[in-house]
Amino acid sequence: MRPRITGLRLLDAKYRITVVGLGYVGMSMSVLLAQRHHVTALDIDQDRVARINEGLPTVSDDLMSEYMIAGDLSLSATANPQDAYQQADFIVIATPTNYDPDENYFDTRSVEAVVKAARAHNAPFIEKHGAGIM
Repeated sequence: MRPRITGLRLLDAKYRITVVGLGYVGMSMSVLLAQRHHVTALDIDQDRVARINEGLPTVSDDLMSEYMIAGDLSLSATANPQDAYQQADFIVIATPTNYDPDENYFDTRSVEAVVKAARAHNAPFIEKHGAGIM
């Protein structure tokens, strides 16, 4: 059983982290975090999932490509929310929040949907271990 998470101890232990969204922000976070933790990336785009599982980045970036090619990352990807959220210690949301200048607001529906799904799939683990959604 994993200890309850108290305080941010990311440098002291290895955690299971889910990153939702594999655009530039999600890909960057995945590569960064997978250097020290096990990261499961979740995306609805099967091509992006396949690229990660083939050891390739989803965006064009030389440094990210170097890290992916080196193979020292603990990184996998899935399109299955249950697989991604199950027993995640942390969930990082990197989905689009498009700005509508006419309405003067950000469309946060994708973020809200991820929070709802993460809680539904991971509620017992969150309650027991204090996992966080970022």
